[in-house]
Amino acid sequence: MRTILQYLLVILLFCSCAKEESVIFDLRASVDDISRIELRADHKTLLPNGMAKMEFYTFVYGTKEVVSYNKTEEDVYFTDTVKIEYLIPNDQLPSDYIKVYDPSGKELTDNVYSTTTEKAGTVLEFYAKGGAIESNRLPITVRPLPDESYEELVVPVVFHLLIPPATSGPSYDITSEYLEQTLQRMNDIFNRRMTADPNGGNVKVTFKLAEYDKAGIRLQEKGKNVVKLSASNIKQIDSWAEDNDDDLTIAYDKFIIKNWRSCLWNPEQYLNIWLTKYVSRGSETSDYYSYRAEFPTVMHSAYDLKSIPGLKVVTKDVFTLNDVESSFEIGVMVNYMAFLNPQTQGSNEFSLATALGKYYGLFLTQCDKYKNLNSDGDNDYCADTYNFDYGYYPSVFKANNLDGQPENDPTRPKEWFTSFGVMDRYSRKSSVSADQASRMRKVMLQCPSRWCYKSQFAFTGKK
Repeated sequence: MRTILQYLLVILLFCSCAKEESVIFDLRASVDDISRIELRADHKTLLPNGMAKMEFYTFVYGTKEVVSYNKTEEDVYFTDTVKIEYLIPNDQLPSDYIKVYDPSGKELTDNVYSTTTEKAGTVLEFYAKGGAIESNRLPITVRPLPDESYEELVVPVVFHLLIPPATSGPSYDITSEYLEQTLQRMNDIFNRRMTADPNGGNVKVTFKLAEYDKAGIRLQEKGKNVVKLSASNIKQIDSWAEDNDDDLTIAYDKFIIKNWRSCLWNPEQYLNIWLTKYVSRGSETSDYYSYRAEFPTVMHSAYDLKSIPGLKVVTKDVFTLNDVESSFEIGVMVNYMAFLNPQTQGSNEFSLATALGKYYGLFLTQCDKYKNLNSDGDNDYCADTYNFDYGYYPSVFKANNLDGQPENDPTRPKEWFTSFGVMDRYSRKSSVSADQASRMRKVMLQCPSRWCYKSQFAFTGKK
């Protein structure tokens, strides 16, 4: 049967004028066909805390001589024999044939390694083996444990639901239980409870729904402030958007500031999150169509303004309700459709942790040009995160080359890694790195507009 199918395929090739060159591959393989094994890992560094785990991945290649059918410029067909390398599918090899080993030659269980005993700075070389063929030696550096001795912080949160009238399209509501679930997932991310990220960090922060409103009255539904918009409100917002290149976040921001008594609560006591029907098509995060967040703009005078690189801040020792000129100074705006249906963003799932990551000083990790890297050689001022061109890697497995051309800069070799971080596009979105956690803590400590955790008013109703 295989011979008949190959014969029919050859006939089709000779009858077609659309293809200039075709090759017939017969890529069935066995262990005898293995010519090379490549070993990759989640990252190049590992925290020795026992919770961080490094997973390894094997790629097995074979080479074969195959018949190539070509056509000359004069439409004369001819055959040739070429040698090609191809990736052998895992299901064509025995399940336990390729194994991964640590530097001592001990086989890894499930291709995963963790440690609590290796000293910082130790370089461990792992390898894979199948029969007599060994892979490349893959170095993994054990990094120092971060200082996580800082105190736990609790951030009071209020969600403002800006609900349009039925005449403007479908309305919506969100239960307090759903808000609680969303914060719980985010807390698990920031507190390293849902990840084995080899560089996962712990911010030691808990986001908690407010129990009292801005007047000190207990809320019927925790963390929820409903603002029902009128038809005239929507008309005004649309008009402001038209004046700002259809950027609806600017229009909603203007509406919130104008109607601050109903839409904005004291930033010294609450983290404000606005859920709106639409979100910007013009901001830095416009690719997501799901949120708008901005970096802090002020820093306490006790700290050097350059102590958190990448921030454009001025000195200010307090940040009160009277200082608010834009809602983005003291909260984030989220498209309610992304908030309710995070999978609507395709394989790049929306996470509220991404929006709040930026609010607390984290940059997105994707970068499309080498020239856009900063003086530290990355684009987010966190050494333990990779930069990458997401256009080439729309999955959780990526390499750090940009524009798909690592050979253009031999000093930056291609390194494969796994995306765990909430600031990565197309990612497991289950963690922040240790360096990102440290940066967030510095923002929380040094930036007065992020100090609502210092107040218990949202939980007690008493000043």
